Amino acid sequence: MENKIENKYIPLANYFEASKEGTLKLTFAEVETIIGQKLPNAAYLNKSWWTKTKPPLQHFLSWTNNGYFVSKVLPSYYVQFEKPQFQIEQSEFADQKTSTYIIRPAELDDARNLVKLAQRVNIEKEATPPYFLHTAETAPMLRKRISTWHAKNIGQVFVAIVEGNIQGAVEISKVSASYAQHRAEVKLTIAQDYIPLNIDLLLLESAKRWASLNNIHRIELSVSVSDTALINRFEQFGFLTEGIKKDAILYDNQYFDELFMGIIL
Repeated sequence: MENKIENKYIPLANYFEASKEGTLKLTFAEVETIIGQKLPNAAYLNKSWWTKTKPPLQHFLSWTNNGYFVSKVLPSYYVQFEKPQFQIEQSEFADQKTSTYIIRPAELDDARNLVKLAQRVNIEKEATPPYFLHTAETAPMLRKRISTWHAKNIGQVFVAIVEGNIQGAVEISKVSASYAQHRAEVKLTIAQDYIPLNIDLLLLESAKRWASLNNIHRIELSVSVSDTALINRFEQFGFLTEGIKKDAILYDNQYFDELFMGIIL
């Protein structure tokens, strides 16, 4: 996809570029004043016009190129934009070769594309155990879980959008046991082509920051011992190996040892 903003929305892109605010709430009238013309009917009729970040649409580049995502839309009245508290551009893991990308909390509308991503990753790694250990979910199941986590503040899913498409995701959730309220578990899914761009490390960084904001002291995960590349990535982020459970994973009629890793915040 060519990352060229339609001329109509260049003034809006300039507005976001100049902004120093973490949250921007603009009425539809204010947006129209900024761009100097009327918004299309779809912007008034469909919330998805604001929240989708997929080609061939390009208006969203006005804010995503400047680190913002749409957090709330009240149709025909206003749109709220937010810039994540963590700045990707300032991250030690950011790769300047990545053209256009943003990491933001997942929306309910992302569920279908997240399921497709998980399916694609499983195909890419068909010769090894799953990239990460989690039960396959349908889009409705995932939407319900994201909604529950938001309502109870017990977890979060972050997505990495690269040039308009979700290419990775990380989920982090608090451990439910009463004696383990200081712990959280992470699960990571990422398209293989984007690992060299450090998208996986950026996702882990977003999960770590969420944990810090929610009084989490320890983050933990598990992975197949055979997936040395993934283990190396977790080690690069700071996770330490804590133990091995023998033959804990059964995949394609073959047993694999499960490695447990953790990091203290």
